[in-house]
Amino acid sequence: MNPKNLLLFILVFPLIGAFIGFVLGIKSEKYRDIFNIIMTGSVLGIVTLLYKYVAVQTIQIWIPDIMGVGLYLKLDIFRYIFVWVTTFVWFLTTIYSTQYLTSYKNRNRYYLFFMITLSSTIGIFISENLLNLFTFFEIMSLASYVLVIHDEDDYSHEAGQTYISMAVGGSLILLMGLFLLYEYTNTLEISKLQVAVQNIGNIKYLISMFIIAGFGVKAGMVPFHIWLPKAHPAAPAPASAILSGILVKTGIFGILITAQMIMNGDLIVSTAIMILGFINMFIGGLLAIYQRNIKRILAYSSMSQVGYILVGIGLMGILKGHKAIAIYGTLYHIANHAIFKTLLFMVAGVIYMVLHELSINKIGGFGRNKKALKLVFFIGLCAIIGMPGFNGFASKTLLHEALSEAHHIYGGIWFTIAEVIFTVSSSFTIAYLLKIFFAVFIEESNHDIKNEKMKITKKAILPMAILSLAIIYIGIKPNMFLNIFDGALKPFGEFHHIETDFYSFKNIKSSLFTISLGVLMYIGVVRRYLRKGSGMNWWYENSALNWFSLEKRIYIPVGKSVFYISSVILNIIDVGLVKTVEFFNNALRELSRVEVDCQKSIVGKFTDVLAVVAKFDKKNYDENVSESSSQGMRSIKDQVGQLIEMASSITYSIFIFGIVLVICLFVMIN
Repeated sequence: MNPKNLLLFILVFPLIGAFIGFVLGIKSEKYRDIFNIIMTGSVLGIVTLLYKYVAVQTIQIWIPDIMGVGLYLKLDIFRYIFVWVTTFVWFLTTIYSTQYLTSYKNRNRYYLFFMITLSSTIGIFISENLLNLFTFFEIMSLASYVLVIHDEDDYSHEAGQTYISMAVGGSLILLMGLFLLYEYTNTLEISKLQVAVQNIGNIKYLISMFIIAGFGVKAGMVPFHIWLPKAHPAAPAPASAILSGILVKTGIFGILITAQMIMNGDLIVSTAIMILGFINMFIGGLLAIYQRNIKRILAYSSMSQVGYILVGIGLMGILKGHKAIAIYGTLYHIANHAIFKTLLFMVAGVIYMVLHELSINKIGGFGRNKKALKLVFFIGLCAIIGMPGFNGFASKTLLHEALSEAHHIYGGIWFTIAEVIFTVSSSFTIAYLLKIFFAVFIEESNHDIKNEKMKITKKAILPMAILSLAIIYIGIKPNMFLNIFDGALKPFGEFHHIETDFYSFKNIKSSLFTISLGVLMYIGVVRRYLRKGSGMNWWYENSALNWFSLEKRIYIPVGKSVFYISSVILNIIDVGLVKTVEFFNNALRELSRVEVDCQKSIVGKFTDVLAVVAKFDKKNYDENVSESSSQGMRSIKDQVGQLIEMASSITYSIFIFGIVLVICLFVMIN
């Protein structure tokens, strides 16, 4: 098989299959579901098959006359990790969706945009040209928006407005960065930009800021994270799983290639990303502790886990020649987070399928007798907290070792503070996961949970069982996957394989210390201060609802201000243009009338003389002059019309821009 054809297949087949599935769904939902499972399974199989080719050499395709600059696709081991994890999670989520969506409306529409999102996500990861990447990025944002608002109730529409507003705003910022990047480097090919950017001076920091901010919106990076806790609870559980497990990784992918490939691990950029990562890690974990809706807890958890990945990206640049361990840790956590977070969202989805409720104040004790569900949630819990024997332990250990290496090299109070934030944030993770586990699966309550809407089926449990086995298998054999990551080091420089003793006494002790701290935080803070009531009559309070809100205090007021200022400026420009055009129009008309009157006066006197001397036919000549004058007048009017048309086109262009801006702002502030 030609690997280039296979690469095209994994991009095009989900897109074509989305519409084939939609047509099948009109006639038979059963056949559509089977087709979608076969399609995503086939894509996963082809991606798995591609490994033997990618392990030997990079696969590259360039197709001219697409998107203006051509379609430039590339698949190496670095990109392969993203693509394989994406197709693996999507395949399992598709199986899960066929059970979860049974009682939902608009299922056919859901699958259409679900598969379009898959195709565009793969397109992002294999794009070598940033314009191609941006195009797929926009398709993914618009397609996933439909998934967020799938329920079409008030809350989902409100969440959808926040999601699409942030997506559009981020895309405009990203596009500005790409415009500047192309203006200064005359290329958007990722492999060429590393050299090109080094010669453009300090403007590269402004460009990288725009690009990282644009990608940071999708990654849920502070302060652009506000869509996460709104979109995840609104979307169906399978959509939440891919939003958290996969789609945030598209933003991470963009930040990673910008900071470490295009900017070549610049120390200033890397330090900024690491600081933002620690902020993400801490704030996301802290806010998750206060939440009561399971999916909102998991949404803030995603924000916190993205912080770990951002810290890893920052450490790559800070460690410079010793960055290999940071690369291992970052890529490992990207893959691990996709697996265990998808599992946790699937468990939340099963609970919602059965009860149509996710507030732990209303479903307390639901899972006490649900042994299979309790087991898979506990496996996901152990994975995300970094318990030895589960996959999260491997990646968190590598990231912590990278941070310790930086502390050893540079020293100073700041890295000591960073170590403390890393440990405290990890303990937050344990506290909020224990909050869910004990409230839903251990404690008794007087909550009315007997009215179950649906039974848990094997079709829903199967994907969770596979993810659970993957978590345990990776946890038992963490070194096995480091061999795969070896090939991903090449885009970042020449590095050698690093042997890591994951289960050393030091690493196990560090993990158990953090877990113990998290248990103490759960007992001493969550149960003592957030849990109210006694016996079976208990509930949790969320005092964070009264905290400072970025959306209400900053984004909405700023959006309204921009809307008002823009409308005033556009009105001034519009009135000014209209007045200017009217002035020139009237001036040209006056000028044309003066010229014609003058011409008639001179010609009239001259023809009177001719009529006397040569008995000239004055009447006939007057008609010719009149016709000539009319033609001159028409010529002047044509020129005036062209000027008016040109001015009008400018006016209309500004109007169009204003309308687009107004729509975006209206969506955001309403």
